[in-house]
Amino acid sequence: MAEFDWIAKYFAPLATRAGAAGLVDDVAEVSGKASIVTVDALVEGVHFLGDDPIDTVARKLVRVNVSDLIAKGARPDEALLTLGWPKAREEAELAAFAKAFGEELGVWGVSLIGGDTVASPDGVFLSLTMTGIAATARAPIRRSGARVGDEIWLTGEKIGASALGLADRRAGDVSEASAIYQVPVIPDLEMADVIAAHATASMDVSDGVLADLQKLLAAGGCGGNLALDQVGVYRAGAAEATLGEVLAACVGGDDYQCLFTAPGSATRAIEAAGRSVRVVGQVDAEAGLRLFWHGEPVPLPETTGFEHS
Repeated sequence: MAEFDWIAKYFAPLATRAGAAGLVDDVAEVSGKASIVTVDALVEGVHFLGDDPIDTVARKLVRVNVSDLIAKGARPDEALLTLGWPKAREEAELAAFAKAFGEELGVWGVSLIGGDTVASPDGVFLSLTMTGIAATARAPIRRSGARVGDEIWLTGEKIGASALGLADRRAGDVSEASAIYQVPVIPDLEMADVIAAHATASMDVSDGVLADLQKLLAAGGCGGNLALDQVGVYRAGAAEATLGEVLAACVGGDDYQCLFTAPGSATRAIEAAGRSVRVVGQVDAEAGLRLFWHGEPVPLPETTGFEHS
């Protein structure tokens, strides 16, 4: 099927806003409300496995962008898709991708307004650009605003699930963790309102809790303490996680939860919002990140997260 036939059959029906012009033009008009933009790419063999169901790849593509916007205190609005599709992939897979992609956009209230499609010489290549609307005038909440004395907050109760799930997928096992690896569990849209109202610094967790917290603290020119026993790590069983398991969870990456700082005066308001979020540490003036396990210091591991090479 020719490129323009792909677009007309599978993606034009998803582009319902006037600014999209039915995907028959080279440009789109973005909403006048949008104030924030982000972009993420997924590459077969790097960010997902070649035999992952293509519908899960579509959902992951949307969610990794949405998590970026939520962490900035914004709600997603419009999207532009770049799709590199190999000839070896059947049209039925393209149809499944488009169906899941459209459904997932709908879950988050996002409208497709344009993009590009190309032939890929090897695996699937995907890039999604997404705009967002700031929840308050304070947003976007940058990484660099952490202040000495702020509390460190982390959303989610399944940190480390994606890393375990990737190992399960490579072993051919089907598990709850492997499902989370394929389709990340991310914060709900209301978390954007909480972050926009109270956070001093914020980012989503993609490279690992430890690595990303180091980035956030360094951006603010400060340091901090992390209570590993307070992190909501994924557990397949009922037993309490060991220190080794928690450390592994905190360097695994692909969690797409929100990591943010806020003053102690905001604690009650954040807790009252009823979201899945907890205090895991505190910002201080001494540079660097220090780890604790039930109050006892723990050496920082040599590798704190995924390293882009």
